[in-house]
Amino acid sequence: MLHQHMFSRFIYSIKNNPFDFVYCLFYAGILATLGMVLVNPDEALKIFIFSTALSLPLIGKNLKYVCSEKKNLVLPFMLLLFGLLQIIWVEIFKQPGSSFTGAYRSYQNGGKVMLFAALVMTALTSRAPCTNKTRITSIWVILTAIGLYLFAGYELVNQPDLLSYRLALGFEHQTGTAYALTLIGLLASQAIINLRIKHTVSLYLLHFLISLAVIITTQTRAAILVYPILSIGLFLMHYRHNRAMLIKALLGFVMLVGLAAIPLKSVVENRYQNFMLDVHSYNQNNSNTSIGARLAMQRAGIEAGKVHLGGQSLEQRGAEIQQLAVQDTSLQGVLEFLNVHLHNEIVDTFSLKGIPGVVVLLLLYTAMFLRAYWQRSPLLFVISGAIAIYGLSDLLLYAKGEALSSVLALCVAVMLSSNSDERTMP
Repeated sequence: MLHQHMFSRFIYSIKNNPFDFVYCLFYAGILATLGMVLVNPDEALKIFIFSTALSLPLIGKNLKYVCSEKKNLVLPFMLLLFGLLQIIWVEIFKQPGSSFTGAYRSYQNGGKVMLFAALVMTALTSRAPCTNKTRITSIWVILTAIGLYLFAGYELVNQPDLLSYRLALGFEHQTGTAYALTLIGLLASQAIINLRIKHTVSLYLLHFLISLAVIITTQTRAAILVYPILSIGLFLMHYRHNRAMLIKALLGFVMLVGLAAIPLKSVVENRYQNFMLDVHSYNQNNSNTSIGARLAMQRAGIEAGKVHLGGQSLEQRGAEIQQLAVQDTSLQGVLEFLNVHLHNEIVDTFSLKGIPGVVVLLLLYTAMFLRAYWQRSPLLFVISGAIAIYGLSDLLLYAKGEALSSVLALCVAVMLSSNSDERTMP
């Protein structure tokens, strides 16, 4: 009877205000995108574009309310500005028949995703927070995380050699998978807290164990190190006033990190040994390794950017770096990545979009953290932290999959932040 009554009220609400139906479709589209982004990024983007289209009438209908909450417009504005920067840069520098067409397309796609996210983020704040929708979102996020972990298990069970296999799911690159899993893991952690059930802490720790184990199988060193810190940090921000709980939980986290590492010990050891070998090779002026190439890319990107402080094309940057590699053989490892990116968000932006690009990117990072502070949202803080930290070793705002998973996490974090959650930060 209760469900029938709720359904009747829903139908009555739609008849009296058709925008309620549009808002429900908009909300459902974002949740569906989250459920698909790590399985099929291309299809997920189509659904996200559908939500973006629905955001326009919602913004228009509630324009007065949107404009009255000016703080909520800072992050969407910076997403819009960075997206436009990407697209305009491509339009200025891309030449027909360029050998860097694929890279230009990836930057352009990342820019478009930023534009879509700006509209979606604005529409999300076109109405006051709703406790029921926050609970629905929490349940969906948890189910999405469970589904992804099961999918990961299915993919891994068919692999005879876990030491050499790296989990990818629906992404092209395992590093992108690891970053996306980090973001979804953090969202699911917050969702568990939002449910406020009897065994919240136990479920949080159990989820931490499972999600960390899955992330380890991507063999992405940055994620293996960063995810536990952010997950523990999120817990501390919520329970910092309960000292007894914190001590027990911290002991639990330490035990669970060790427990997750035991069955995957060989994977962790292998990645650590590769790291040490890469560092040794780099010290011997050999940058043709994973770590060495990243360090060399940062040096080469800064030097190439200094020559064109206002920005340059991929072709110009490639020529500059090739010349540098001839003069300094320790930069040879960069040459393999000239047709992709320089694996550091700030350095790559500086090398292509110059000082204006770096300023806009840093303002975007600042806007993310300001939004977290203004909303008193621990979740938004750790999601922003993940995007900024991972940007030191890769590009998250580049190409469809990585950019979509990043901005989608910001949008869902806003959806998960209710009034009751906003009081947990000082």
